[in-house]
Amino acid sequence: MDTKELIRHQSRSNVEKMRSSHEVLARYNLNCQQYKDLKNNASGNNREHLLMIYTELKLLGWVLGKSEAVIVRDANA
Repeated sequence: MDTKELIRHQSRSNVEKMRSSHEVLARYNLNCQQYKDLKNNASGNNREHLLMIYTELKLLGWVLGKSEAVIVRDANA
């Protein structure tokens, strides 16, 4: 495989289709539930996992056009 073919293959394989707003909203709701469950689970050190979920939650909320206050309310309600 020469360089041009390799670049063309990489360009095609790394392209992902955009998620629909329904998929983003479903993932947002799933992350809200996971965050609540993990936060209420007092066993062990979950700080890093909570931070990872919250970061994705904020990103998905931003994509959905939600303010940070709404995201925090959804995550903790």
